[in-house]
Amino acid sequence: MPACLSDYSSHDQQIWEEELDDFVPARVFDAHIHMFHPDHVPNSPTPMFWSLADMSTLRSWAERLYPGREIHFLVLGTPTRGIDVTAHNRWCIQQVNQDPLSRMNRLVTPACTPEQIAHDVHEYGFIGLKPYRIFSVTGDIAECRIHEFLTHPQLELANELGLWVTMHLSRFHGCADQWNLRDLHEYTHQRYPNIKWILAHCARSFTYWPIRQAIDQLRDMPNIWYDVSAVTDVRPLITLFSREDRRRILYGSDGVDATFFHGQYAAMGRAWQYVDIDRFQLQFPHCDGRPILAIYEQLLSMKQAAEIAQWSSTDIENLFWWNSITAFNLPVDAAPGAIHGGSLTSGQSAKSTLNQTASIEKPTIVGSRTQAMYARAKQIIPGGTQLLSKRPEMFAPGLWPAYASWAGGCEVVDLDGRRYIDMTTTGIGACLLGYADPDVTAAVQQRIANGSMSSLNSVEELELAELLLQLHPWAEQVRYARTGGESMAIAVRLARAATGRDKIAFCGYHGWSDWYLAANVNAEHSAEHSTSDRLQGHLLPGLAPAGVPRGLAGTALPFRYNCLSELEAHVAQHGDALAAVVMEPTRSAEPEPGFLEGVRDLCHRCGAVLIFDEISSGWRMHLGGVHLKYGVDPDVSVFAKAIGNGHPMAAIIGRRRVMDAAQSSFISSTYWTEGVGPTAALATIGKLRDVNIASHTHTIGELMRRGWTALGHRCGVPVKTGGHAALLHLSFDVPQAAELGTLYTARMLSVGYLCGSGFYPSFAHKEQHVKDYISAAEPVFHELAETIQRGDVMQRLQALNVTPRHTGFTRLT
Repeated sequence: MPACLSDYSSHDQQIWEEELDDFVPARVFDAHIHMFHPDHVPNSPTPMFWSLADMSTLRSWAERLYPGREIHFLVLGTPTRGIDVTAHNRWCIQQVNQDPLSRMNRLVTPACTPEQIAHDVHEYGFIGLKPYRIFSVTGDIAECRIHEFLTHPQLELANELGLWVTMHLSRFHGCADQWNLRDLHEYTHQRYPNIKWILAHCARSFTYWPIRQAIDQLRDMPNIWYDVSAVTDVRPLITLFSREDRRRILYGSDGVDATFFHGQYAAMGRAWQYVDIDRFQLQFPHCDGRPILAIYEQLLSMKQAAEIAQWSSTDIENLFWWNSITAFNLPVDAAPGAIHGGSLTSGQSAKSTLNQTASIEKPTIVGSRTQAMYARAKQIIPGGTQLLSKRPEMFAPGLWPAYASWAGGCEVVDLDGRRYIDMTTTGIGACLLGYADPDVTAAVQQRIANGSMSSLNSVEELELAELLLQLHPWAEQVRYARTGGESMAIAVRLARAATGRDKIAFCGYHGWSDWYLAANVNAEHSAEHSTSDRLQGHLLPGLAPAGVPRGLAGTALPFRYNCLSELEAHVAQHGDALAAVVMEPTRSAEPEPGFLEGVRDLCHRCGAVLIFDEISSGWRMHLGGVHLKYGVDPDVSVFAKAIGNGHPMAAIIGRRRVMDAAQSSFISSTYWTEGVGPTAALATIGKLRDVNIASHTHTIGELMRRGWTALGHRCGVPVKTGGHAALLHLSFDVPQAAELGTLYTARMLSVGYLCGSGFYPSFAHKEQHVKDYISAAEPVFHELAETIQRGDVMQRLQALNVTPRHTGFTRLT
C-alpha cells in the first residue's frame, strides 16, 4: 500500500463523511492519473519521488479515497528524467488493459519518432499523448513553447490520427502566456484541427490569474478540454466553472503521489507553492492544525466553485463521469456499473475502440432513448412538441433527435449521448450568441441566486428600458412580455386601443394568435372547415383557423412584401378602419427603393400604426434592429427570440401616443415581471455590441452560401440559396426537393451534423465550422447526384425507415 494511504488520517475520514460524500457521485472517471514502476528509471541520480503505482495501487487508492464509487481512469505516462520510455509505456498499457473502461495517453519525448508512436497507437491502443516540459529540446523547462517538447512531426501524427494530448503548459504565465495562446489558437483553428487537447490543471492555473486572463480566448478555441487535477485554490475553479462550457471540464486527481500528501498547492499572488505539511513539519498551536490530503482540498474547492457557479447535480455528475465518457466515446450505459453489450467486453484492449474515439456514432432508432421518449410524447402531448419548427417531422421523421440533454456553443447532445454540430437555425433564431453563452449564463445565474421573482419588481426591467430607448431614439416607452407570439398580440392590442379601429393589414408571419389566423377565416364556413388559405406564402400553408371566432373574418388583410400597390388597395378600401400595418422590415429580400418609406407614408396618411416585427430580423443584421439600418422608423417595434439569447424575453417599444394605450387596455401578466428575462437581455445586448454581431453573421452566412453553391456545382446537384446571410435558406432545386432534403438531413446526422432548410449563423459558429461542414457534406452530395440521376430517393428513404419531411402544418396522428 502506498505510504499516503497508510497515512490516511481520522481527519481525512471526517472531511470525507461531512463534506465530500454527498458531493462525489456514484461513478468517477479520473482523467489525469499516473502509473509508475521504479525499475523504469534504473540510473536515477536522486531518490525517487514516485513509488510503485500499478492498476492494483490505483484501485486501492480509489477504494480508500472514494469509498463505494465505481472508478476508471485515463492513465498518463509519467514524465521523469532518465525513464525508459518504451518499457514504461508498454508496462502501463498492460496494466490499463486490465480495465475495459480505462484508457491511456502514451508518454512521449522529442526523441520518440512518429513511426514509433503510430505503431504503439495501433498495436496497443493508446488514445493520446502525454508530453512534458522537462523533455524540452531547449533545456529550458520553465519558458519552453509547446513544439519544443511536442515536436511538429509528432503533432502532425496526432492530427492525422485524431489523438488526445494532455498538455501541461510551460512558461511562467501558463495559459495566459501570449505565445501559448498564439500557438493553441493556430493549432486548434488551422494547423492541427483534429487534435483534442486536455489542458491539465485548469490550463495550468494553480492560482486565479492565468485562467482569468485567458478564458475568453480559450473558450472560443475548438477541441479544448480541461482537467481540474491538483488545483486546490477555489478561484481558478470558479472562473472555469462559471465561464467555460461545462461539458469541456473533466475530473482529474493527478494521483498517485502528486495529490497524496497532507497540504495543498498554495496560491501566492500570481505564483503558487507546493506545501506539504509533513515535509515542512509545520506547527499550528493556536488552531485546529490537522491538515488533510491535497486531493480532498481539491475536491472541497471544486464543491465550493460548483455552488458559486450554480451547478446542478447533473452538471456535477457530468464533471465526474459523463464528460469523460462522452469525450472518449466509452461504451457505457446510463445505469451505474453497466457496459454496453457488443461495444467493449472484459479483456478487450483499448485499441479495439480507437477508431470509435475519433468518429461520431451513426444515429439509429434501434434502442434509442431519444426516439422512445418522442414516441411517448406524441401520445400525451398534442403535436409532440410545443413548437411546430421543432417537430422532428419537419426534418427527418423517425430519425431526427427530438431532445437535447445538453447544448453549448453550436453543439448539442441528444439523450443517447450523440453529439452534433448544429447547422440549422440555432434554437429557431433564439440563440444569436450560441447556446449557453457563458457571459449571459453568468448574469442569469447571479440573478437566480439573488431571487428571480418576488412580490416586488426587478430593477433590470428599468435598466433594459433605458438601454432600448437609447438604441432607438425614435421610441419613448417600453413594455415587456416573454415570447414572440404574445408580444405581437400586445402590439396589435395597443394599436387597436390607440386608434379605436379593428382591421390589421399585414405582411409575413407573426405568430399563432387569433388576430393573425383570422386571415384564414371565411365567414361563410366554420373555422374548422374554412377553405381560405390567405396565409400561404407568408410562412407556411395549412394553418386552419380552427378555434378562431368567425366574427374576426375580414379583420386581417394580407399583402406581399415589396408589393406596395396591394397595401395601397387595402388603404383605399379600409383606411378609416385600419388600426395597424404589421410587417417585418425584411425577411428574405431587401426592400425595393421606396417600399418601406411608402408603407410608412400610407400609415401616416390613414392614421394606422406602423408595427415592425423584429422578432427574427432584430439584432442579427444590425444592433437594435434592421429598421435602423434602413432608416425607417415605425410607431412600434417588437423584439423577442435573440434579445434574451435563449432565455424567455420580449420587448415592445414605441411612441408614447400608442404605448400609453396600455393604461386603458388591460394588458398584464405575472411572469412578465420576473428578473431573468431582462437580466439576460441586458447581458445579451451588451455582448452583441462588443462582438459586432452583424459583421460576424454576415461573414459566416456568406461563407455558407458560397460553400453550398460551389458544392452543388462541383457535384452536379441543383441547389438554391435565398435570404440574407444572417437568415439563410438552403434548398434543392428539383421536383422532389422535400424528399431529397430529407435524405440529405438523414445522411448528415450520421456524420454528426444537424441540418435542414435554413442556417442562422450565431457568434458560436466560426469559419472552421462551415469549412468542416462543407467537407462532410461533399460525399453526401455525390450520393444525392446519383439519387437524382436514378430517381430512387424514395427507395433510399424507405431503406432508412424514414418518410419525407413535412412542409406545412400537419396533424401527426
